Amino acid sequence: MSATLEFIKGDFWSTLFPLRTTLIVAEHFEQGLSKHIYEKVLSTSPSDNFLPQQRVFATKPRGHLRRTVKLDPVAEYYIYDLVVRNKSIFRKQVSVARSSFGYRFESGAPYPINLAFREFRETLIEKNSAFKHSVRFDIASYFNSIYHHDLTAWFSSKGVSPEDGRGFGQYCREINAGRSVDFLPQGIYPTKMIGNEFLKFFELSGQIKCAQSVRFMDDIYLFDDSEVVIARDFVKIQQLLGAFALNVNPSKTAYDEAISDVSKAVTRIKRDLLQIVEVEQFVDTASGVEVVSESVEVEAALNSAQVEALLAFLRSDLLEESDADLILNILRSHSDSVLEFFPILLRKFPNIYKHLYTVALQISDREELASILAEFLKEGHTLLEYQLFWLAVIAEEALSATSQFGDILVLIYELTAECPIARARILEIPVQNFGFKEIRSDFLKTGASNWSAWASAVGSRSLNGAERNYALDYFSKASPLNFLVASAVKGWIEPERPKGMRALFERFRGRISA
Repeated sequence: MSATLEFIKGDFWSTLFPLRTTLIVAEHFEQGLSKHIYEKVLSTSPSDNFLPQQRVFATKPRGHLRRTVKLDPVAEYYIYDLVVRNKSIFRKQVSVARSSFGYRFESGAPYPINLAFREFRETLIEKNSAFKHSVRFDIASYFNSIYHHDLTAWFSSKGVSPEDGRGFGQYCREINAGRSVDFLPQGIYPTKMIGNEFLKFFELSGQIKCAQSVRFMDDIYLFDDSEVVIARDFVKIQQLLGAFALNVNPSKTAYDEAISDVSKAVTRIKRDLLQIVEVEQFVDTASGVEVVSESVEVEAALNSAQVEALLAFLRSDLLEESDADLILNILRSHSDSVLEFFPILLRKFPNIYKHLYTVALQISDREELASILAEFLKEGHTLLEYQLFWLAVIAEEALSATSQFGDILVLIYELTAECPIARARILEIPVQNFGFKEIRSDFLKTGASNWSAWASAVGSRSLNGAERNYALDYFSKASPLNFLVASAVKGWIEPERPKGMRALFERFRGRISA
């Protein structure tokens, strides 16, 4: 397995919109994918280009949206490959006094984000005790605000090859149809590495005088015993950011910030259970850093009183999405207790659907979960693409053996008419009944080159070889990307059953024959 493919596979479930289409193309036709990129798209005489990418919106707390793009298989493979080949430019922190955490390689592999965030939290706790004053702030819509030419000039200046410098510039320009801002994809590790490394310019500045700065992506903390020094540095950093048209988010700036009441209570309950504490600092930033679900680790079993106390918080009308997400993390091993709250959580908290998926995998009463999900879908709620996407994931990963699986797939599909990425997530599920074989056939015959067509090709992988390849032969002729997807699906081999099950099946077949 190549380092790039290993990187893609390792990051798959951490992304905002993990589609198997990209994974299958990279896994089963990597050589052809790489050849297409470097010999056709990025050659000195290009015969193809990077396509403009599909705009999507992920959820954020309190009804806000994170605007980004879902990369097609070519664009997604390239950015992972580019970062792997240039991993030496993603360095450790500038110094102990100018600390930064997360999104780099160590020993040739991406540094685990849960470990990086743990180190970040431990440093914040230590520095908060060591200094009298602090200010916390972040950059407003950081990834959406970076200017194309600033980033590509920075990348070229890091000592990468001229070919990679030009290629990255072409990539940034073409995936956004030439628009110079709002181009950098969010929610995937390689672009987080790029965004994180770019911000080190302020830590390298000799004009910052505070005793300590601590940063995780665009969440920045300054510490000092002098309020005057803190205030001056805060102004200076804003000026440095302003040179790149970046601005601080006023609503998230806080001096010596306090802890909310709910967070205090949760912290008291879990104080001896968690390696990472102080709930108020678990934030979902504008740059797409999602650290809550990756960072909470329970060291000891919850007792019944603690479980009841946490469940009581889920009933509270004052509960915030971040608190609900945190509580669900703690209660993962008590998922059946959470089942009764699923209807409330589905209706009230769009931002936690990805975490509801991890909880759903551990619920034992799958039929009841399927009933709850089917009833929710029938209620006519206006659902965002992010919600529909993760409901599709829950359906495939947790409910495929339930009696309502087909009904749920159809309900989600019917709600995705204006949500192409969520619709693709349904179409790539390799079920051939419930009408999906016919639905995919229609998409494959149109000659389209879009997510519905690519996902339909991937969803056809469980058909018998002759029938599948017949449909894909026509589909593959519509565009180079269609050809890449079709080639990968044709090369897809169904995973073998566990040996024990295979042996049992063979014995059973032998008895029938006799």
